[in-house]
Amino acid sequence: MRGSGRSSRIRIFVAIAVGLLLVLFLSASGVARLYTDWLWFDSLERGSVWTTIVGTQFTLAVGFSVIFFMILWVNLYLADRFAPSMRPESPEEDLIERYHQIVGSHVGKIRVGISALFALVAGGNTAAQWQTWLLFINGGDFGRTDPLFNKDAGFYIFRLPFWTFLVDWFFSALVFALILSLIAHYLNGGIRATVPSNRVTSGVKLHLSILLAVLAVLRAVAYWLDRFHLVNSNRGLYDGALSTDVQVQLPALKLLVVISLFGAVLVLFNIRREGWVLPVVALGLWAVSHVVVATIYPSLYQRLRVEVEQSSREEPFIARNIEATRFAYGLDEGNLIEVDLPYEPALTVAQLEANADVFEDISILDPQLAADAFNRSEGGRELYQFSEPLDVDRYMVDGELEPVTIGVRSLNLARVDSDWEKQHIVNTHGYGVAMASSDATSGGLPDYVVSGIGPDEQRIAEGFAIDLTQPQVYFDEDFSGYAIVGASRDEVDYVAGESVNYRYDGTAGVPMSGLVRRTAFALRFQQYEVLISPFIQSGSRVIYNRDVGERVRELAPFLSFDSDPYPIVANGQIYWIVDAYTTTSEFPYSQGVSVRSNQGSDLSGGFNYVRNSVKAVVDAYNGDVSFYVIDEDDPIVAAWAKTFPDLFQSIDEVPQSIEEHFRYPTDIFNVQTETWDTYQVASPIRFLEGAQAWRVTSQPFQAGGDEDSPAAATVLMTPQYRTTRLPNEDQSSFVLQRGFVPSSGDASTGRPELTAIMVAPSDPERYGTLIQYRLPAGRLSAPDLIDSDIRRDDIISPFISLRNREGSTLEFGQMQMVLVENTVVYVRPLYIKADTTTAVPELNRVIAVNGGRIAMAETLEEALRGITVDGAGTTRPPPEPQPSSPENGEEESPVPEVGDLADLTVAELVARVETLLDAANLVEASEPETAEELRAEALAALEALSDILGVPDSPPTTEAAGA
Repeated sequence: MRGSGRSSRIRIFVAIAVGLLLVLFLSASGVARLYTDWLWFDSLERGSVWTTIVGTQFTLAVGFSVIFFMILWVNLYLADRFAPSMRPESPEEDLIERYHQIVGSHVGKIRVGISALFALVAGGNTAAQWQTWLLFINGGDFGRTDPLFNKDAGFYIFRLPFWTFLVDWFFSALVFALILSLIAHYLNGGIRATVPSNRVTSGVKLHLSILLAVLAVLRAVAYWLDRFHLVNSNRGLYDGALSTDVQVQLPALKLLVVISLFGAVLVLFNIRREGWVLPVVALGLWAVSHVVVATIYPSLYQRLRVEVEQSSREEPFIARNIEATRFAYGLDEGNLIEVDLPYEPALTVAQLEANADVFEDISILDPQLAADAFNRSEGGRELYQFSEPLDVDRYMVDGELEPVTIGVRSLNLARVDSDWEKQHIVNTHGYGVAMASSDATSGGLPDYVVSGIGPDEQRIAEGFAIDLTQPQVYFDEDFSGYAIVGASRDEVDYVAGESVNYRYDGTAGVPMSGLVRRTAFALRFQQYEVLISPFIQSGSRVIYNRDVGERVRELAPFLSFDSDPYPIVANGQIYWIVDAYTTTSEFPYSQGVSVRSNQGSDLSGGFNYVRNSVKAVVDAYNGDVSFYVIDEDDPIVAAWAKTFPDLFQSIDEVPQSIEEHFRYPTDIFNVQTETWDTYQVASPIRFLEGAQAWRVTSQPFQAGGDEDSPAAATVLMTPQYRTTRLPNEDQSSFVLQRGFVPSSGDASTGRPELTAIMVAPSDPERYGTLIQYRLPAGRLSAPDLIDSDIRRDDIISPFISLRNREGSTLEFGQMQMVLVENTVVYVRPLYIKADTTTAVPELNRVIAVNGGRIAMAETLEEALRGITVDGAGTTRPPPEPQPSSPENGEEESPVPEVGDLADLTVAELVARVETLLDAANLVEASEPETAEELRAEALAALEALSDILGVPDSPPTTEAAGA
């Protein structure tokens, strides 16, 4: 027995020791992370950002902890002061007496301990309100007032959220204090439920009555603030204070304010009266009013009065919603230009020649399909990879804008041996970029204007006004982990036959000198090698937060960021540009959105106001981050700039070589286009009817096939970057565009027509301005229907069938919508890929469509000439009609001999092949020789068809595909 007891004590001791070690480790890890975060901010000369954020969190936590402590301590102290000198007898007196015997003289310490414990929890949670507080003290006005209370929008965005939090927090704190006070009074004998009289002493009644009265006053203040929250009500079909909110809910809240204050008066008046009748009356009156007046009646009014005549009752309030929503998403008259395009479905040769610059800049290199070719020909050693899809930009070539597709050779750590040394000291960075013209290819593969690895192999096309002298990439997309530079052994720079070594000479990283720092980093990274590695020396530095998205979020966690950082080459090195947004969900009367195209992005939803106010530029070599304010009219970014003056820079300070690569971001464009599809209707009545609403056009299928495969209505067309000269303009510009169709238009049920194309220019003079080109109704088919027409074309359909045979597959590139003068030309590249592991997609054909004319050719120029009204007009000259001979009153096409195959049309050749093969199958068992002859004839017809379509006899070889 003694041994058993001793063993039990040992197990308890071990468990306690392990628990203490675990707590110590977790605490040490937390402290280490806090310390290394400070070192990281300081290394970027952004220490003031860290101290402001952490200092605000600490101040809020400590301040509210002290307040909560005082509230609890004072109430528990009063509970002890109001305790009766003699506790009345009760059935549970023995248990209570035992409690007092145990507590004894430690009541004061227990009071402090309980108050401190709950204060740490309640106060610590308020640290999460640091952004609300900083906006509260630094926010200004918007210069726009809401139509209901005539208050500036800044009140709702900057001040109301903190006032609401403050009132709710104090209400919760006092409710908790009331509960603890009731328990304390019961333990002290001030409350007894089982005694016949004096169940609550006068002192206890005074204490509890004051608490209840203060709670009632706080509830009245909360109702008063709830009035202002009505401007963002979501009770009706649309957000904002609509008919029920204004005519019923608002008066109900005012009534509840009066009832709450009246209840406070009744509770205080009841202090000198016997019993608790008046407080119970006050509570009952409040409960009935809250449930009936503020909940049930507005709900019934909405269903029985508003919903049966919405158009008349909601019209003035919907007008407010439309106006506020357009402003909140940058879709108002000051930001959006509407242009009526008098569409003509006729492209002439003269137009083709007059707009040669527009057609020359059409992108036929698909950035998603080209990623395989980039990886194959420009990836270098296996550890490099290009992201998919590649990025699209523009550069100056001989004074003209040139659209390019660009990718960074990223280091793929997943392919590096798991050895710690190779992961963190040897393989530390990616290398350089590959860049290809978007409007041209070389033998179906990317036509590189920047290519090659290493200074001896790097090639830059003539006339291309860039230089790349610092190609190393230490900061990249999806770049996790950390790297140690300045170690006692070299890094691998790149491989050219053999490995070329490198020593980092930049400014990135945090010095690791000293045992304290190395211990802190070992705890942060959870790797002991950091502490014991012999390669780390006095000059070594550790680079972490290498992912550009993570890097900017660490520095500015109060901003939202675009999901697609993109690289540029400027000043001889590589930079990353990350678009940043300011958002809020408190803009009065604006509609909250859920953006289908932004799933997983910071802008997927949960806001009703957004501005692309900031451009973050990250140096890919040194890791320096610059935040440039590009929208100085945005009050939210102005508040953050006031809070963090050392973080933001003016747009005037951005180097021109970087600014000329700013592009309008896709995430906010998705928000704007998917909001505009409904809010382009200005009339509240028409808006409610919904008949004139639009939707973003559907994405055409990428996979090749001869079946009719319209795009799924749930997949919206991806915005497209294009370098083009817009109608009635003199200069080319870099734009982002997306199309609209009627909301009822569905490729599976009707013929969707293109109603408008929205364009967002990226040039600095017009940045933030949107242009909508509206098309006449019913004149132009949408991209998904054009895709169906292409797949059904008499020439293209059999071409796809032939090339999609065993050994190769076809894929369509992006469908380009080209605005030129008063018409729209659709252009779509067609890629072929051999079915081998090393093959890459090659551009095989280009398809052009205009006014119902479809042309496919080996080059874009030939395809465009094929759709002009005064050119060929078709993919090939129409065949002459074939003679037919009647037999028994029926017409029957003769079966031509093999020698007559050259005179057959494509459709007739396809029919002949199918007929011969069917006949061969029928006689296979009985007449095998005849079947063989029929198959030989079918093969001859197939070869004739291949000659007409320009299809080579065999699919591309592996060597050609991977060149």
